[in-house]
Amino acid sequence: MFRQQEPASPAPTRPALAQGLFRLWLLNVLAGTLVGSLWFFDAPADRAPWIRVYVSLALVSSVAVLALIPGAIYFGILRWVKHWRVACFLAGLAGAWFLAVLYTDTIVYRLLRYHFFDSAVLNVAFTEGSGDSIILGGYIWTTAALVITAITLAQTACAIYFVRRVQRLEAEGERPHFLLRPRTVVLVGFLPSLLFSQTVSAAADVAQNREALRAIQPIPVVPRVRLGQVLEPFLEPSEPRPPELDLLPENAKVNWPHEHPKLAADAPRRNVFICVLDSWRRDMYTPELTPNIHAFSKDARVFDDHLSGGNGTRYGLFTMMYGLHGSYWFPMLAERRAPVMIEALQEEGYDVRVFSSASMNFPEFRDTAWSTVPEANIVDEFPPEMVAWEKDELLSEAFEGWLETREARHDDRPFFTFVLLDAPHQPYTNPGGPYQPSVKELDYIQLGRTTKGPELRDLQLRVRNTYMNSVHHADASAGRFLEALERSGEADNTYMIVTGDHGEEFFECGFWGHTSSFSPEQVQVPFLFRGPGIDPGLETRPTSHLDVSNTLLELLGADPSIRADYSLGMDLLNPVEQRERVVAGWSDIGLWTDSGIFDLPLSAPGLGGWVEEIDCYDRQWNPLMDLAARCRAERKALEQMAVECVRFLDVPH
Repeated sequence: MFRQQEPASPAPTRPALAQGLFRLWLLNVLAGTLVGSLWFFDAPADRAPWIRVYVSLALVSSVAVLALIPGAIYFGILRWVKHWRVACFLAGLAGAWFLAVLYTDTIVYRLLRYHFFDSAVLNVAFTEGSGDSIILGGYIWTTAALVITAITLAQTACAIYFVRRVQRLEAEGERPHFLLRPRTVVLVGFLPSLLFSQTVSAAADVAQNREALRAIQPIPVVPRVRLGQVLEPFLEPSEPRPPELDLLPENAKVNWPHEHPKLAADAPRRNVFICVLDSWRRDMYTPELTPNIHAFSKDARVFDDHLSGGNGTRYGLFTMMYGLHGSYWFPMLAERRAPVMIEALQEEGYDVRVFSSASMNFPEFRDTAWSTVPEANIVDEFPPEMVAWEKDELLSEAFEGWLETREARHDDRPFFTFVLLDAPHQPYTNPGGPYQPSVKELDYIQLGRTTKGPELRDLQLRVRNTYMNSVHHADASAGRFLEALERSGEADNTYMIVTGDHGEEFFECGFWGHTSSFSPEQVQVPFLFRGPGIDPGLETRPTSHLDVSNTLLELLGADPSIRADYSLGMDLLNPVEQRERVVAGWSDIGLWTDSGIFDLPLSAPGLGGWVEEIDCYDRQWNPLMDLAARCRAERKALEQMAVECVRFLDVPH
């Protein structure tokens, strides 16, 4: 006898499908909370119990808010997808992407201390040429594809199970459990968590409880109630609060320069050559590591206490070319303003040339520093399969060819040449080198999850050696540029600068790479200056990239008395004994002082995010708790920085 085939199960009702997907959404919130706990990898072990509860509830609230994105996708699936199994698969795919992006954000945060959702990351994603700066490698993409596929299949299976479970309850005439109903979850779970975390946040802001305010900084989207600002007029005058400084006023327009520098007619027209090694940090200038640059230094002035203008290429080069703090980047970019130094040189007939291994579209230097430079004078395009060290070699060949062409054409115009060698930038490409052991390819996932112990020390050694091999190769390329200048006979008539655009960190202060703090590893760079009338030797007084453009212009005949009308810099060749120095990042600005390194929020058009508190750190980037006292000690310097940040802006009243 043949067994009678059981009838196929009927398709679930839409309410059953909706309840099943709601349970999948809850599962993603719980899984997302576990993933989000990785944001707190360096949380102090001795936190007070109430702060632990506060952080936990704030984390749940934040993940639930982020999960509204896949929740909205689920709603669309319910409305437009007819076949329930297809709906379960699409919901599983949306959930997998949600968890993958969340995990990626924890990696980004552990590496750099900002979020995947930050506008800095969006700038990378949507700006042409960013691929030269951010190279993830095939391993990362393959791993991501496999993980998303596996999570999608697991979530699809869970969705089918949940839907079938609800379907069986419907058939038995039962309703979902009280705790699994949407109204209960919102009213009993998420709203109390949000209200509690916001109440604590408001109280901490009023009381200026630095421990509580810092505790939730790793969470990307939880709102911070700034009740202290609202109540400030009613607080006791003795209540210590840090100052509120508006360093980039909204809708401000550029008013720069106040007076344009002119080169004296009788001043000699020297050439200018600036060679920048990307990510070249201060302690990576040694006779063994950089022999060609060290040989160059014998006739140069070497600056031993020099800061870049920021912790990334955008701000390091901007400050060098413009003589302004990095806070001016956004207004200058919005108005496509060129540096007055370049304009002054072009007015005098200088041939301006740019040779770069990295695209000048990212950061947007074609729209800023080189906006008046003919496109034919910018060399930055290479075959896409080439890596940075190979581009550096081709770049030196292009420079040598250009010098030979000048000589053949008897072109006696003075020139300004800017060179950017990109090999030392992540992922530290090189053809091999003497520093071993090293890594073949940077594994950013490993960097993000390795935070202590022998594994960290081994990883630091191997990554650092890889970087040093890249610096060693960049030194060879820089040597070719310097040698070409000597062969051409132009060296003796050229002001030559060799420096870095910013530093690079290998988790000494808890970060990998750059753009994440204003620690010495990220902002201190070598700086060497050689040329007619520049005495060689060691300069130990504090200097900055801020001083470069005005110093060059004054050497070429500009009037030093009008320096303050177009620059915030000082004279590199006659530094002061002591000074506070400003450094910039994407959404903040730093002030190096004797009391510590201040980190202040910078509001800029389209930045988004939540305005953070002023903070102060020591040179190891440990937070200093007595902030109000340090603000009082450096009040004059903070006020001076605030004035400088708006000196060349027309601020609407």
